[in-house]
Amino acid sequence: MTAPHDPLDDIQADPWALWLSGRTRTALELPHYRRAAVLVALTREADPRVLLTVRSSELPTHKGQIAFPGGSLDAGETPTQAALREAQEEVALDPAAVTLLGELDDVFTPVGFHVTPVLGRIAPEALDTLRVTPEVAQIITPTLAELRAVPLVRERRTLPDGTEVPLYRYPWRGLDIWGMTARVLHDLLEQGPG
Repeated sequence: MTAPHDPLDDIQADPWALWLSGRTRTALELPHYRRAAVLVALTREADPRVLLTVRSSELPTHKGQIAFPGGSLDAGETPTQAALREAQEEVALDPAAVTLLGELDDVFTPVGFHVTPVLGRIAPEALDTLRVTPEVAQIITPTLAELRAVPLVRERRTLPDGTEVPLYRYPWRGLDIWGMTARVLHDLLEQGPG
């Protein structure tokens, strides 16, 4: 007997794939910024969970912050390759478990990173295989509905060149999701399906 067909397993019917295919991606040209990529992994569920980490307090930068798995691109690497490699290194996510959908809008950080978020889907069971590594203090997986329900805090920051940028904060279960991670989440929550 075969298992019933789950429409969330069909990439052509995936609401996130359809959303991504119907929009124009914003790619930044920031030659003096360091290139990085993050994996935005959503579970294949009616109310997807998003894979986030609490960074270790032992790291030299961004200690204790909430982040997507990710990091700097190695020489010759694409953002997708870097995002998958970093997710495997940070939380032991098997790259074969990720259905890649494409790249989201580039973002930058005030400390000089040009980040390409890579959107992918994973089976909910993949979360059971993840493990904490020395770079990660904790793995968290809030649902998108939970994040939509928290009171969003909006601020404005002025960069050294005078440019004003939005800063979002999602207080979730005693944790503060902010910065680049909150900016990417904000775009997903405000513009994505659901």
